[in-house]
Amino acid sequence: MKKLLISWIGQNDLDSVHGQHAGPIRAALNAATVSNQLFEHIHLLYNYPYEQVSSYIDLLNEELESSFSNGYTQVTSAPIALSSPSNYSEIYPAVDQQLAQLEKQFSGHQWTIHLSPGTPAMSSVWILLVKTKYPAECIESWLDKSTGEDHVKTVNLPFNLSAEFTQSALHKADTKLTSVAPGKGTLVDRGNDPFDRIIGSCDSMVIAKQRAEKMAKRNVPVLLLGASGTGKELFAQAIHQASPRKDHKFVPVNCAALPLELAESLLFGHKKGAFTGAAKDHSGFFEQANGGTLFLDELGELPLTLQAKLLRALQEKEFIPVGGLEPISVDVRIISATHRDLGQMINEERFREDLFYRLAIGVIKIPSLSERLEDLPLLFEHLIRSVDDDLADQPDYVRKAQGTLDTKTGISNKIYQEVIKFISERHWRGNVRELQATLQRAMIWSEDARLTVSDLKQATLDLPVHNASSHSANDSRELLKPIDIKEKQSEVAKQYIELALKKTGGNKTKAAKLVGLNSQQTLTSWMEKLAINPQDD
Repeated sequence: MKKLLISWIGQNDLDSVHGQHAGPIRAALNAATVSNQLFEHIHLLYNYPYEQVSSYIDLLNEELESSFSNGYTQVTSAPIALSSPSNYSEIYPAVDQQLAQLEKQFSGHQWTIHLSPGTPAMSSVWILLVKTKYPAECIESWLDKSTGEDHVKTVNLPFNLSAEFTQSALHKADTKLTSVAPGKGTLVDRGNDPFDRIIGSCDSMVIAKQRAEKMAKRNVPVLLLGASGTGKELFAQAIHQASPRKDHKFVPVNCAALPLELAESLLFGHKKGAFTGAAKDHSGFFEQANGGTLFLDELGELPLTLQAKLLRALQEKEFIPVGGLEPISVDVRIISATHRDLGQMINEERFREDLFYRLAIGVIKIPSLSERLEDLPLLFEHLIRSVDDDLADQPDYVRKAQGTLDTKTGISNKIYQEVIKFISERHWRGNVRELQATLQRAMIWSEDARLTVSDLKQATLDLPVHNASSHSANDSRELLKPIDIKEKQSEVAKQYIELALKKTGGNKTKAAKLVGLNSQQTLTSWMEKLAINPQDD
């Protein structure tokens, strides 16, 4: 998530232009650079004549440009007219107006407010607005005169204001929290190489990333296989970003969410008047992704009728919109993903074999969490710090990332080891997505600065385990061709009688009881009817 730093310019900042020390704002920027938590934008307020602050802003820009030649950090400033730097009645509405404007421009950023520069009245107004209207992380800095070192730390504000005043801040915090819920981007850290940003160093993940990186350079379809929550969309995004198509669109489509009656129109577009409600021409996902990548997530949920149209579009590299007459040519790369067993679906005639071979040029298996347990310490550290940063500006949140590891020795402390052990022993059926959601709940509920096993247990959801056999009789799969139900019945009976004979060592009396038959004679009749040779068992 992008970061925004907001601060007053104080006298110590101005003095730093010709002094030996950095001053509060530059100290905070230096600390952010060291921790790789860089600010994409800095907004400064000042109550001095511009002649006094211009040299400071120029110095700040020069330092940032020398560090980030691509203009990574932008600096804006705003003069605030005050009769006195301690006049609360003037400071509050002026700052409130500034933050309201910034909210429109930087609503998706994580806000950090520097409390140190300026007067005590200015700091108090910051705190009041953070606790009531604009949730943000607060920091402060100071100079240790004995060592000449600058120190910067996050400030926890351990008090509550009346609910009447905090509703606005809570609403904004909840909206932001929902936007960073587990989903796309949850495994990606800041970096330059798309594949380096996917967390994981176990053999299976290294192989998956190596294969994905090779396929990224080639203009062929890729099929990503893996359980829910393993990061298939992250791989798809990385492949796109590492491909020659990176400057064009990446269009994700959830095939399971396509309404059956509108699916063709959504994929291939439609012409005005093609159906009731088609008031104008509409370009579908294929046309929108022209020149780029079309990501078909949950491919196994695509209806057979649409599979045929998709196959034709891939073969011909063109399609006809619903209600149209002329074909539209497109240059689209397809990346698809599924947690389904497509081989089994092909056998059951629920997925087209010709479409499978068209899409499965580069097949990449993404391992589940249980297959990469050695990655858990690294993954846990990344997720807890990522969630911690996302929650940093939430009202009354206590940061958790600090103290997870012993910073002096680099050795995991006892609580950390217990947490890793708990995570390793639990089956995460939702994989990384479920783990992150659990961490997020635990970190919101916990009021301590260190996450414990007890916190995780309270945040863990024990969902009922799906029993496939209990639903087999009511399987809702499509009946795609005629079947002989008596033949199917005989196949099932033969299978279970053979299992019963094997389990009982050929004892027909015991085997009959296991399969619910009245006697050995009845079992023998069934065996003769189904051509079961007892010697085979």
